[in-house]
Amino acid sequence: MEARPGRHSARESIPARLADLTGGLSDVTGGLGVRLRAAARATTTRLGRTLAPIAGPMRPPPDAPATRVAVARARRRRRRAVLAAVAVTGLVAALAYAARSSTPPPLTRETAPVAAPGNQAPNDQAPTDQAPPGQAPTDQAPSDQAPVTGGPLLDVDLAPLPGSLSLTDLGTRDWRHWGGTGADSFHRKAGGTGEIQDPGGERLEHNAGACDLQWTDGTPTARQEGTRAGVFQRGAGKSFTLGVAGSGDLRTVRLFVGTFSAGARLDLSLSSGGDPAVREVALAAGDRFYQYVIRFRAAPGERLLIRWQALTVTGGQNDGVALQAITVS
Repeated sequence: MEARPGRHSARESIPARLADLTGGLSDVTGGLGVRLRAAARATTTRLGRTLAPIAGPMRPPPDAPATRVAVARARRRRRRAVLAAVAVTGLVAALAYAARSSTPPPLTRETAPVAAPGNQAPNDQAPTDQAPPGQAPTDQAPSDQAPVTGGPLLDVDLAPLPGSLSLTDLGTRDWRHWGGTGADSFHRKAGGTGEIQDPGGERLEHNAGACDLQWTDGTPTARQEGTRAGVFQRGAGKSFTLGVAGSGDLRTVRLFVGTFSAGARLDLSLSSGGDPAVREVALAAGDRFYQYVIRFRAAPGERLLIRWQALTVTGGQNDGVALQAITVS
């Protein structure tokens, strides 16, 4: 059995022991350095692969020699940059010009519009008759002529005859009614204008009218509740003639006439001339009554001329034409 040495059987020197410790430490540090360098290279490789798509190709260093491809790319980039700058500058200038032209210039003493000369005086004052300096004033005499309301006019329509009517309502200016108290009697509007003209003549009275004539402003009878009286003439060729004075204004005349078994004709004309208006009634037996509505305009001093004439009769003793009333409004 081999005897083991004791704890303090072999005494070693201090330098020897330090040498042994230094050698072991060198081995440990050497292996660790190799491993760290390998890990650093691997990490650098992985980082380069990760950043390559983001960073793009690495530019060559400034002192690297230039190639034809690099020079062409640089020229193209500069050309594109110049063209883009020119386009942006032109667009900005166009927008500025458009904005300036669309805004009207302010009205100043130089650009304010000047009103055309006219007859209206400033400050809403009526123009004066004073002539400009150096010119003699002109004499303007006022006109005494009445304003023209229109030329001569004449037309006629046949209107239905109602059962009763008011001469007062229809004859606002004047009216006249014949008969009632004898063949030569008549009634007229009290205070009327006197525009109706009747030359008179031989007449007979009748009470065969088809309409009740009324008035409330008559003379000599002031009020009439309803009468069918009138006058007539017997035989072919006999007639009634009337006139209505003109005034330059449009007038409406209503003429109430009839026939007793006769054919008749209504002739209307203006004393100043122009085309007449004619209406005819065919021959027929029996009593017939009509209302003619006449519209006319004639100058002052001229007249509307009315003639109601029997053309033919059936042969009876009292056949002919009849006259009842006339109104003017």
